[in-house]
Amino acid sequence: MSKEIQKVMFHLNSLGKGGAERVVSLLANEFAKEGTEVIIATEWYSEEEYELEPGVRRIHVGLSEQQEEGSRIARQWFRLLNLRKLLQQEKPQVLLSFCVKANYRAMIASKGTKTPVIVSVRNDPKIDYVGTVNRWMNKLFLNKAAGCVFQTQEAKEFFDPVLQQKSIIICNPVNEKYLKARRKKAEKKIVTVGRLVAQKNQLLLVKAFEQLLKKYPEYHLYLYGDGSDDERKEQLLEYVAGQKLWEKIHFMGLSSTLEQDMADAAMFVLSSDYEGMPNALMEAMALGLPVISTDCPCGGSGYWIEHKVTGQLVPVGEEGPMRQAMEYYIENPDKALEIGENAKKRLQEAAIDKVYGKWKNYIGKVLAKG
Repeated sequence: MSKEIQKVMFHLNSLGKGGAERVVSLLANEFAKEGTEVIIATEWYSEEEYELEPGVRRIHVGLSEQQEEGSRIARQWFRLLNLRKLLQQEKPQVLLSFCVKANYRAMIASKGTKTPVIVSVRNDPKIDYVGTVNRWMNKLFLNKAAGCVFQTQEAKEFFDPVLQQKSIIICNPVNEKYLKARRKKAEKKIVTVGRLVAQKNQLLLVKAFEQLLKKYPEYHLYLYGDGSDDERKEQLLEYVAGQKLWEKIHFMGLSSTLEQDMADAAMFVLSSDYEGMPNALMEAMALGLPVISTDCPCGGSGYWIEHKVTGQLVPVGEEGPMRQAMEYYIENPDKALEIGENAKKRLQEAAIDKVYGKWKNYIGKVLAKG
C-alpha cells in the first residue's frame, strides 16, 4: 500500500550545477507538474543553477549575515536551527535530503518534528562516510532515517544492515533533452564533462590524450566544466601550457547546451577516481556517444557499461588502457557507432518518468508505514 504525496521538502546545500543538484531539480519539477506542493531548502545560492518549475518554492535556510559572524560551532547550530524552524512551519509529509552534510543536518534538525526523513547517498561512501566521527553519526542518526535511496549496490553494502533493510536502489534520472537529441556526424573531437577537481582526475585523460596525439594528431580534446577551490584547474592549465598542447586541448567552462555541444563528438571519456552515479556519463550515453569510463567505485559507471557493448571500462588511474580504448573507437568506427546506439537504448531506463515513478512509489510506501 502506498500513501498519496501532497507536500514534500528537499534539502541540499545549493542548486549549483552538480550531480545531486541536477537530480533534485528534475524530481522537484516532476512533483510540481503533478500538483504536489514542493519546497527546496538550500544553504546558499550559486552563480549557475538548475531551473525550477514555477510551482517549486525555493527557501533559504543558510546563515544570515549576523549568524555568519558566529564561531564555527555557532554557525553549525544556526544551520540546524534554521532548517528545524522551516520544518515546524511548513510541516511537509517527508523531508528528502541529498549528500553527506545535508543528510546529517536533516536527521538532527528533524528530531522531534514528526517529519520522516529519507536520506540519499550520492557519492562513494568510502570517501564521504568514513572516520570515527562519521561512523558515530551514521549509527546515531542515519540508521534512524525513515528510508534511504542509494545509487548502486556497492554503496548500499557500505552501511549497517539496519539502514540497508529500509533502503532502495534507484538510478539517476537523465534529462529527456539528451534522449531526444540527435547525434551529428562525428568530428575528430573527444569530450569530457565535470568539475575540474581532483576526484575527476582530468589530468589522467589529458596525459592519455597526449599519447594518442602521437598516432592521431588531428584529434582535439574538449573539457567542459568549471574549477573549484582545490587548484586542480590551475594544475591542468600549467600542464597543458608546459606540454605546448594549447592548440589541441580546449577548456570550455560551463555550458547549458551540452546536448548540442557534444552532438558531433567522436567519443566521451570519464576519468574519475571515484563517483556516485556519473550524470555526465549518463547524458553522453543517452545522446548516443560511444563512451569510455574508469571502472571507479562505487560502481555507477559499471552499472551502465557492459564492456564493448554499451561502452568501455578501463582501470582507474592508468593512462595506457585509456589511450587504447580511445584508439579502439577511432580504428573501429562502425563498432563505435553500434556501441553508441546500444548506450542510448540502455539509458531508456533512466528516463525521468520511470525514475520519478520509482521515487514516488518508494516515498509513498515509506509514508504508509508511518
